[in-house]
Amino acid sequence: MKKILPLMLVFSITFVLMGCATLWTPPEKNDLKIVDHQIHRDKKAIIIRAVHVPGLLEKGAALEYMVPAMAKIAKVGANGICLDLAGFSADGKSLDPAVAETIESYAERAKDQRMFCVINVLGDSRDSTFRKNAVRSAAKVLGTQRKALYIIDGPDAPPLAASFKRLAPNLVLAAPENGDVKIMTDPAVAGNNGLVLLSGSLPEEPWGNTNYLLPDNDQSYTMLDEAYTNPVEKMPWTPDNSKLSEEEQAEGFVSLFNGVDLDNWWNYYHEGESFRINDDGYLECYKAGAGGLVTRDRYEDFILRLEYKFNDADANSGIHLWVPRAARQSKIGFEIQLMGDSDLKEPHDTSTGAVYDVVPALTVATHPEGEWNALEIQTQGSHLKVTLNGIIIQDFDMDEVEELRYRLRKGFIDLQDHDDYVVFRNIRIKEL
Repeated sequence: MKKILPLMLVFSITFVLMGCATLWTPPEKNDLKIVDHQIHRDKKAIIIRAVHVPGLLEKGAALEYMVPAMAKIAKVGANGICLDLAGFSADGKSLDPAVAETIESYAERAKDQRMFCVINVLGDSRDSTFRKNAVRSAAKVLGTQRKALYIIDGPDAPPLAASFKRLAPNLVLAAPENGDVKIMTDPAVAGNNGLVLLSGSLPEEPWGNTNYLLPDNDQSYTMLDEAYTNPVEKMPWTPDNSKLSEEEQAEGFVSLFNGVDLDNWWNYYHEGESFRINDDGYLECYKAGAGGLVTRDRYEDFILRLEYKFNDADANSGIHLWVPRAARQSKIGFEIQLMGDSDLKEPHDTSTGAVYDVVPALTVATHPEGEWNALEIQTQGSHLKVTLNGIIIQDFDMDEVEELRYRLRKGFIDLQDHDDYVVFRNIRIKEL
C-alpha cells in the first residue's frame, strides 16, 4: 500500500515551493555564510571593513574600474567594496540578468585579493513601490550569487528584508531587522559583534570583530589610514648606514636593516610574528604568522637592493612592492617572486623573478640553494627593472600589461612570510 504524506507536510512543501525563488542549499567553499555568530568565507571567520562606492557597478567589471577602486580601499586598511545594485527597470519589476555576471566578477576579484564584495540592493531609491518590486526582482536574479554580502537599509527595511530572505534564503543579508547581520549606526551600541554592520562610522575598536561600512569620501580614507597606522610608522628612526659602501652612501642609499633590531619594520598581520635576527645578524623568516615584514615608510620610485638565501628546494618567499594596509599584497601591489628553484629549466609566472602570477622572468638566474642571491629592483614611473645575480630578469613598461596597469604604484615594501625558511641581509634603498 502506498504511503500517504501527512496533510500538513504537503501544505508545508507547497508553501516553500510557492514562496521561495530559491530553495535553501548548503553553501559552497567560497560562499558567505553565518557560523558561530560570525560571517565566514571558506572555513575562516571574516570581518568586512567596506567603503561604499556608488555608481561603480553600472560601469561594468572592466579592470580599469574594479582595480583602482579596490586598491584605494585596501591602501588605507579596509578590505571590502560596497556597490549599488544597478540594472533595474524603471518600476523595479525586472533586473537585467547580466548584472549577476558583473557581481560575480567583482566577488571573484575580491576573493582573489582577500577582499569582500557588498551589494546595496536598493541603492539610494526612496520610492516605496520601486523598492518593493526591486527586492523581489533582485532576489530572483541573484538568489544563487552567494559570494557577496547584501544590505537593505532605510525606514521600510524590516519588511523588505523579510521578503528578500524568504525569496533568497541562501544569501547573507544585513538589515536593521530580519537580516542575518544587524545594521546599526551607533558605535557604542554596536560593541564588538561579528553579526553587526556599523554604518557610517568606525567601530570603537577598528581591529575588532564588528563589520562596518563607510562612505566614499576623503574623510573616510583619512580616518582609515590613521586608524590602521602602525605605531612603528610614527616612531623616530635613524638608519645605520655604516655598513654601506662609500659608493652607495654617496649615491644616496639608505640601510633598511642594521642587523641589530627591527625598529623600522612592522608585521603585516596585526598580531602575527615570523621574523627575527639570527646569531649572524641576518634577518630570517622562521615561522608563519606575520604575512610579511613591512617597511616603516611608503615608497614610490626607488632602487631596492638586498641579498637572500633559501636552504631548501621549492621554498617560497617574495618581495612585495607598493603594499597596502590590508588585503593581498601581491594582488593590490606587486610581488617579485622568490623561490628555491635553481634547477628550473624555463621560467614561468610563479617562478623566481616573476611578477607573481602575471609576467615570467626573462631567464633563470638563481644560485643553488644554500648560496646567497643578490637582487636589485628598480621602479621609475611605469618602468620596472629587476636584476638577479647580475642578470636582468625583468625590464618592461607596467602600463603595457593591463593586469598591472591599475594597481598601486606607491606603498610599503615587505619581505614575504610564506611559511618557508628564508634569510635576508644587506637591505638598502635609494628613492628616485
